[in-house]
Amino acid sequence: MHLLVPTRADVLVDSSRQVAQLYADRGHHEDAAAVLRSAEAQAKGAEARIELATARALAELEAGVVPEDLDRVVEDALTEADRYLDGGEVGPSAARLAGALAVCYHPARHFGTAPSPLLSDHRTFFEPFERSSAFEALLEDPRPRPRPHREARTERLLVLGYDNRHFIEPLAAELRAAGVEVRVLDLAADAGVRPLLSLRALVEARLRYGLDGTRPPLPEHLAEDVAWAEVIFVEWGHRAQVWASLVRGIEAPMVTRLHRYEVATPMPLLTVWSSVERAVFVAPTIRAVVEATAPAITRAGTEVHVVPNRLELARCEREKLPGAEYTLALVGWNKAVKDPAWALDVLAALRVTDDRWRLLLVGEQKPADSLEESFEYHEDLTRRIVKLRDAVEVTGFTDDVPALLQQVGVILSTSRFEGTHEALLEGVASGALPVVRNWPALRSWGGPASFYPPEWVVDSPQAAAARILAAKPSPPTSSAARSAQRWVLETMDWDVVRPTFDAVLLDP
Repeated sequence: MHLLVPTRADVLVDSSRQVAQLYADRGHHEDAAAVLRSAEAQAKGAEARIELATARALAELEAGVVPEDLDRVVEDALTEADRYLDGGEVGPSAARLAGALAVCYHPARHFGTAPSPLLSDHRTFFEPFERSSAFEALLEDPRPRPRPHREARTERLLVLGYDNRHFIEPLAAELRAAGVEVRVLDLAADAGVRPLLSLRALVEARLRYGLDGTRPPLPEHLAEDVAWAEVIFVEWGHRAQVWASLVRGIEAPMVTRLHRYEVATPMPLLTVWSSVERAVFVAPTIRAVVEATAPAITRAGTEVHVVPNRLELARCEREKLPGAEYTLALVGWNKAVKDPAWALDVLAALRVTDDRWRLLLVGEQKPADSLEESFEYHEDLTRRIVKLRDAVEVTGFTDDVPALLQQVGVILSTSRFEGTHEALLEGVASGALPVVRNWPALRSWGGPASFYPPEWVVDSPQAAAARILAAKPSPPTSSAARSAQRWVLETMDWDVVRPTFDAVLLDP
């Protein structure tokens, strides 16, 4: 590695960040951090040092390492944000606020093997921010939009998304089939809008609004679609949600939907909730987290609903194949947040007395994590899988989940953190016995027992094995599995859920 660190103070910050970005763009985040660390050590003034320290901390987090001085970096950035704002410099203040938020909400802190500091103790998490006058201004709502009154069922719906269209396309197709006119805009593909949705840009727009009620203008090329819409639906409570809640020129009622991912980002916090008529959460735990960590949603009087995701569960009902009675499965296993090691612990507890038990790990073999601690986790996991030999099978990705589930008698949810865990529900619909770990990150927020039947939920691998062994004459033929299958088909199948979702989205 060659460190290219400029020596002139007036170009130290910009040049060092440019060099670090070259490394980062090639995936060399440790090298990027080293460049910034060297520049930070050479910085003469506090202003340059703090900017470089924030950039360095982010590079370390991208490399999967939580900085030892993270708390100091955040405190310094917030102090600088306050100083800039006191001097009337809104842009630089917003830049420091965005840096502090980026460090605190980085995925390395919330989706790895360590507990999320936000979910574990959100009051402590926000303490440094609550001491910041700039952060206080950031969250003000000085000029709420008037909430429009709905007169009739919606006939023209505009859907705003950002990049991920996984849930949008089937919903749009169904609504069109039901006679609703639907237009879909992917803001990530809009060259004129995408730069406005960076964290830095959103924080500055939110701060300017918080200071004096100034809203950024709606881009002219979107004006016709926005004026046409009777209701605007924002899918994913992320960048598009914040932006749509801020811009002027939106007069139609706005409905947003939030999933698991968004709760560990700053986007619910940055949303101007008085602009949002209705918010849909995919699970009560997700609602509980957002209401606690972005309390403006409650103060603004946003109407909240809990409606599960779209899942065609009836298609999973098929006869089990021979051997299913001794087969466990974990679907989508290759992320540390799914904690497949817990599934191996369950398998080990079962094989103490009967070596016919086996485990299917469904999904790609390559880990989907980029965090350093996750590499170690996956290495340990791989060693355990190799030792178990034929008792564990990594199936690879499949497009035909219902067919694969014919082999499965026990469906596991071993995650640290989930929303509704759709793969689990598909397994239950197939007739497999559900065994759900009491997800550690959400245990204090109600956990899976807040919306699944509580008998599904266990607190340890040993308790999981006991539940499986108690299911007679075999897990997939037991009354427990049949009862779970009836519940999921009668409660969570899209044919059952859709009228509720449509009413929230479309009805007055």
